[in-house]
Amino acid sequence: MTTGRIGNRLLGGRYELIKVLGRGGQSTVYRARDHVDGDEVAIKVVTGAIGDPDATERMFREVQSMCQLQGTAAVRVLHQVRTDDGALGLVMELLEGRDLEAHLVELEERGERASLEFVEEVFGPIVSTLVEAHDRGLVHRDIKPENIFIVDASKGGGVRLLDFGFVKLLRAPRITGSETVAGSPYFMAPEMWLHGAAVADPRSDAYAIGAVLFRALAGKPPFSGALVEIMQAALEAERPSLHSLRPELSPDVDAWVKQALAVSPDERFQSVKATWRALLGCFPGR
Repeated sequence: MTTGRIGNRLLGGRYELIKVLGRGGQSTVYRARDHVDGDEVAIKVVTGAIGDPDATERMFREVQSMCQLQGTAAVRVLHQVRTDDGALGLVMELLEGRDLEAHLVELEERGERASLEFVEEVFGPIVSTLVEAHDRGLVHRDIKPENIFIVDASKGGGVRLLDFGFVKLLRAPRITGSETVAGSPYFMAPEMWLHGAAVADPRSDAYAIGAVLFRALAGKPPFSGALVEIMQAALEAERPSLHSLRPELSPDVDAWVKQALAVSPDERFQSVKATWRALLGCFPGR
């Protein structure tokens, strides 16, 4: 089967591609039907991996990472397949719902903000998943609202952490070139701006989760503007006040912002768990 063609022949002799769910720079995600058990699944076909050892290595890392994190809020991996022309396919559970960014935008369009209860419900499992990843020597490097998926209650509910395509294995060799840039600019740790994604460690993910938490609570990212302006702010600007936007939080939350988003990794909370617990301590009644 030619990569990306929907219908007729089965991918891996088993999966019928139904529709495109999304496209990225080197991959396409399809909705598909498993002709063995009749279930619908999602298949990420990495077209850029054909003849590209770096893309192949990234796919291998994504598969390895997600398989290690089964039982957490990481997306469940079912199988690996190949298309007739050699492209890699990652068969995953099909998620129905929407990502965190879409949910937050809808709230804000109604003049609302995410409740503290909602934040705790969504981020608790994500933090636990990142703790497990870091314990296994994995750094996500692309934590952003679009990579946190809220599953429809009618489909079982819960949340999932998406896209381990930029994951770094701390004990693995560096991928050439492709590691110079990774992550979303609004949530990228300063050291990644300065030195590239290869320097990322668990404290880089801690910065990112802090920035995403700020965005969820404040209704906007910590810094905004053109790309260069975001970079300069991440490296140099005073950290914004969260208490002024969410006065129900303890005034100590502004000190939390400064530490969670510190420029130097050494001055940050040293783990995602510490970042999360310190924020919860600023919630009313804690």
